[in-house]
Amino acid sequence: MTVLNFSYATIKDAGKFREYVVAAKVLLDEAGVDVVVRGDFFDVMRGDNMNPHVVAVFRYHDKEAAKRFYASPSYLKLVPLRDAACDMQIVLYDEMV
Repeated sequence: MTVLNFSYATIKDAGKFREYVVAAKVLLDEAGVDVVVRGDFFDVMRGDNMNPHVVAVFRYHDKEAAKRFYASPSYLKLVPLRDAACDMQIVLYDEMV
């Protein structure tokens, strides 16, 4: 079953965030991960207010592929840059069609 990855990032350093996105995109492409959508925060229509953030949704072939990606040495090297660039929440969902 495919897995959707929702990543929410509150930006701390825009320059470092751009650097992280470029480097992560290379790894995502190499791993065959689909980028479903990316977007900037606009407004909260219902629920608790959220800080301005960006969101990206990725599709992995299965749970194991998602876990392999985040545990890969190449991605783990990006973690310090990611953490300097933003506060990120990464949430995985089984895709329901």
